[in-house]
Amino acid sequence: MKFENKERLSIGPQPSGDDEFTARMRLHQSWYRANVLDVPYGTGPTPNSTKLYGNMLTAKDAAKGCNFLSQRIHKLARERVEQATGVVEEFRLMRNMLSSQPMCFNLVGLMVDDLDTATSFWKRILPEELDRVTRVEFELAPDPKEEYLDDHTAFDAFVEYRDKSGSLSFVGIETKLTEPFSPRVYDKPEYRRWMEGDKSPWKPEAWDEVTAIKHNQLWRDHLLAIAMLRHPDSEYAKGRLMLVRHHEDGKCAEVVKGYEALLRESDDTFVDMPLDKLMSFFDEIELNDEWRKWLKAFRLRYMDLGASS
Repeated sequence: MKFENKERLSIGPQPSGDDEFTARMRLHQSWYRANVLDVPYGTGPTPNSTKLYGNMLTAKDAAKGCNFLSQRIHKLARERVEQATGVVEEFRLMRNMLSSQPMCFNLVGLMVDDLDTATSFWKRILPEELDRVTRVEFELAPDPKEEYLDDHTAFDAFVEYRDKSGSLSFVGIETKLTEPFSPRVYDKPEYRRWMEGDKSPWKPEAWDEVTAIKHNQLWRDHLLAIAMLRHPDSEYAKGRLMLVRHHEDGKCAEVVKGYEALLRESDDTFVDMPLDKLMSFFDEIELNDEWRKWLKAFRLRYMDLGASS
């Protein structure tokens, strides 16, 4: 038993089928689990899986909140799971260190109860318009869904703010770590209605290209932002989708480049935000001890890949 426990505190099993970036990030998460968290690896990637992977946590360590950078963030994640709405996958959120879902909670979790720091941060990104962040939520989808996209599309995170004129606006956030965009193609009239009109962010000739497999999920996420902005009862003056992607994920960068080519040059409703650029804004604001500790941990967990080399 002692030998087994010692083995499971190693990097752990790494599958051979990963692409280059996924393999590198899986190795880093496995290293972080073994060397920073000092806990054994578990099974995954689904609840009924029996395969062991270095990036998976055991049920015991997941219950302790090991997939989150603080107990405060873990508490938020537990509360969101208990709401039992949206597309929150408990197993993936709590036990898969390679998933973008826990990364999203780790990224903006502290902002939920600290709107002052959230405001300072988002002012660096939207200096010309943002006055005050009013709320931060996870896995948000408007209701009733039939009046929007009539599907299960949701933002990974949602930042609402008042602009300098006093009007409400928002940023819907989609996060990507290593997961590819959905390989399925979805299209229906409820989607197309939001592409119509002079204010459409898409070029007229992009009508048939937005449904391509490589663009489809990103298109639907963007559509959700447009639907929330243009709904007849919308309270928002501005709204945009921000894709937060890892700066070393070349495949994701290529998808974004292709998608941006489908948008009008004047469009400001889609923002491509590499993770290193996003995190650099934290260096421009004053942080207390809790935030500084968090920032150091986040960078080690997701960005300092050299630590595990």
